Amino acid sequence: MSRWRKAGRIALWTLGGVALLAVAGGVGGYAWLRTSVPDYAGTLELAGAQAPIRIVRDANAIPHIFAQSRADAFFALGFVHGQDRPWQLEMARRAARAEISEAVGDSALATDRLVAALDIPALAARTDARNSPATREAIRAYVAGVNAAIDSHRGAPAPEFVLLGIRPGHWTVSDVNALGGLIALGFGDWRDELMRARLLPRLGCEKLRDLYASPADSGPPTYPDQPAAAPLADSCGLLAFGAGAKAAETGLPHGRAMPASNSWAVAGNRTASGKPILANDPHGGLTAPADYYPVRLNWPGMEIVGVTRAGSPVIASGRNRDIAWGVTDIMADQADLFVERLDPADPSRYLTPDGPQPFRVRHVKIARKGGGAETLTLRYTRHGVVISDFDADAAELLRTGIGPGHVIALAGLEYPDGNPLVQAFLGMAEAKDWAGFHAASREFLLQHNFAFASRSGDIGMVSVGWLPQRRSDGFLPVPGWDGRLDWAGHLPSANWPQVLNPARGYQFNANNRLLPGSGAALDSHSFEPGWRATRIGETLQGTQGATLRSMAALQLDVRSAEVPVLMPLIRAARPHSAEGKAAREALLAWDGTMARDRAEPLIWAAWQRDLALRLMKPAMGPLADAWLAQNKPRFERLLRPGSPWCTDCAGEAGAALDSAMAGLHATQGDRKGWRWGELHAVTFRHEIFSFVPLIGRWISPRAIVGGDANTVNAAQGKPWGDNPFATDYGPRYRQLIDLSKPEDSLFMIAPGMSGNLLSPWFGHLAGRWSEGQYVRITGSAAQVANGGTGTILIEPKR
Repeated sequence: MSRWRKAGRIALWTLGGVALLAVAGGVGGYAWLRTSVPDYAGTLELAGAQAPIRIVRDANAIPHIFAQSRADAFFALGFVHGQDRPWQLEMARRAARAEISEAVGDSALATDRLVAALDIPALAARTDARNSPATREAIRAYVAGVNAAIDSHRGAPAPEFVLLGIRPGHWTVSDVNALGGLIALGFGDWRDELMRARLLPRLGCEKLRDLYASPADSGPPTYPDQPAAAPLADSCGLLAFGAGAKAAETGLPHGRAMPASNSWAVAGNRTASGKPILANDPHGGLTAPADYYPVRLNWPGMEIVGVTRAGSPVIASGRNRDIAWGVTDIMADQADLFVERLDPADPSRYLTPDGPQPFRVRHVKIARKGGGAETLTLRYTRHGVVISDFDADAAELLRTGIGPGHVIALAGLEYPDGNPLVQAFLGMAEAKDWAGFHAASREFLLQHNFAFASRSGDIGMVSVGWLPQRRSDGFLPVPGWDGRLDWAGHLPSANWPQVLNPARGYQFNANNRLLPGSGAALDSHSFEPGWRATRIGETLQGTQGATLRSMAALQLDVRSAEVPVLMPLIRAARPHSAEGKAAREALLAWDGTMARDRAEPLIWAAWQRDLALRLMKPAMGPLADAWLAQNKPRFERLLRPGSPWCTDCAGEAGAALDSAMAGLHATQGDRKGWRWGELHAVTFRHEIFSFVPLIGRWISPRAIVGGDANTVNAAQGKPWGDNPFATDYGPRYRQLIDLSKPEDSLFMIAPGMSGNLLSPWFGHLAGRWSEGQYVRITGSAAQVANGGTGTILIEPKR
């Protein structure tokens, strides 16, 4: 979002916050707002429940659901989501319907336009038709539970609803099925394609490719024993930009968020118990409320413990009594941009291999806050929606880089046979063994790696997704008018990589490259550098007698594998100032542990920040800020011998040390007081209230952390922004599962269970999360209730 849009949004929140404070200023107003916090105890008669259900929240307010049927368990899951996360539910529902602008104003129009263009309700209908009866039953029960929570609430709405003057809306089955299409927006690098196309005239292909993942990158692949594929055609030479093309001179936002997640499974011959251990810590934005929600579901013959998200009955990562699983992002590219050429004789048509064809046209209306609506005319080609008609980034590339007589179409997000996300996740969560788990994973069309372990002793991993078989490498937009570069379908599920019981006794992924060298359909320009994967692999290789404690130590590890690789550059650096020379000596004596109580990680981060700006700003110009906002420079490649990015890399490294130290001394004082964690702290920001004067600081939980973007315990922020050392992205959920005794498995989220900022459970886990602590989610109903935070008994409505 542009500075002006962000400023407008903050102004809206500020004005609304002042109004809210005026309403709540008196004791009576505050007392009324406090009634928005749900009651965790009592008996309720609710339509939709088939038999009595007991919801017992433990000492950490985590719900343990004891139901007499599968349907009632999912009804209760919807109910607790409706109690604890009503605002997240409302935003998810509105997002999938392209109705956010109606609630928050025009700052959301860009998002609503994109969602409307993808016609997600139609995708939801296709998904529902594909779902099994068991999946439909779970979704219907979940929706009934959400709506029962909305209808049975008797207090004030959650504060966000008061601020914006809206009420929570009822959910439908379509809303749940729509989330598969909504989430798919994050699983293609088409915005990165736009950015690369805008950078190409400035940088050229060689320098541009240095910024993204390459088969030449170091680091272990996920499946080292599987062969590489033949490399695809280099798209750098496939699209001739229009005459006089130049790089766009704006810094529009772009790109998928920088992801980071880890998962691994260790076989019983490497553990103390003789049974496998599975670890997983999916990463994401560290916000308040947390986007994940741990829960325990029990019905006859089944127990599932794991993490859910408001708006869906799926358990994304967790265990049942027989198996455990974890998830990471493949980092594959499921979407592409095609440049279409208009028919010179009739611009209402576009060129295809079979001659000019008319655009398919849809007209949609997007409601806006305060009344009125925007009418959007959408055009579609054989490849997909014409994104340049309404997306600012695409329109800018069209104007400055491609030229008149063309449009840009987005391919890959349609899912013509639906996207059965819920069905796949539920099938995996209820599987008993590898065969059942593997079969269920075949329904999963988003691109994920799933780690697996079972009580029977199996470990494995499968990488799944509806991945296009390209004829080019997908690095840049390509011509769409002659058919040469059309996709050759999608990778068959039989070709999705997998491994069961690897000989080495462990399997892991940290968003790193899947196959050695090129992977064709499985290749990507977004794979993470192999630093986390290297550290995990080296540790597991030397592991014998693994326990939950030793696997927790790895999950919380903050030693960077990047540091020793770049240390020769530090050794060769030639700083001139006394402070720069002292920093060089301190780094040379350092082992790369990004400990929160040390000064060296701060020096390292400041040095990399200065170095990135020195390299990127002159080369990228005004696009540098936009690129750095979403990407991490791959310094080992940018600063390699013979690099086109610097003629004297050692000199640049030394100058960056001088500049970084001067900046730190100016802002932080004497080096003796420097502590990485103090500046690297995470503030769990609420998307609205953290920006409201007076109360923003009060309602934002804060925690001190170590690590950085390249450590296993990842903690990254925006190093090239206004608050360069702060953390806003990391392990939002952790789990450690020993299959010898699944009930003793360990879990943690941050910052808390409740989405209500007035609840004592809003940020109660932030400190324990930052200290590397875990909780257990186990026990009988009576055991959980003893010392718990309340029990709700749901009776069927008579």
